[in-house]
Amino acid sequence: MVNGQTICVFSLSKSDPTFRSVVSVVGAIKWLEGKKEEPHRYFFNEKKPKNGLPFGSKILFSFDGLIFGEATVKEGIKELSYDAKYKSYLTLDPSSIHIYRFYPSKEELSERIGIHFAQLFTYIKVGEYDAIIEIANRPIKVEG
Repeated sequence: MVNGQTICVFSLSKSDPTFRSVVSVVGAIKWLEGKKEEPHRYFFNEKKPKNGLPFGSKILFSFDGLIFGEATVKEGIKELSYDAKYKSYLTLDPSSIHIYRFYPSKEELSERIGIHFAQLFTYIKVGEYDAIIEIANRPIKVEG
């Protein structure tokens, strides 16, 4: 947590049952945009972020090494006892879902700002988040 805000990058995995049929970042974007509809939940099968994600936390989503969008946590992680496939979930604020203009790669971000990404969940600092947003929303260069 930095300045009272927790920010975490979620690396969506093709091994997760939710993403097995997703073959590109376009499919992952459709999945995230679908979270604007009820129930606005992100489900965890086994692993979840070790430091939690309280109300107001920001989540950045990546697929296939590209960070493509974000959302804010409306309700922190809650345990499920009735679902065999998933163990817990969190609820996203549907109005906060935003797809980036450009999709910076984790490799580019590692080189440019020194972020070392974990396999599934990477907590980042506010300054690192700001740098990602700057890259993701950079202006289009027009020649001529």
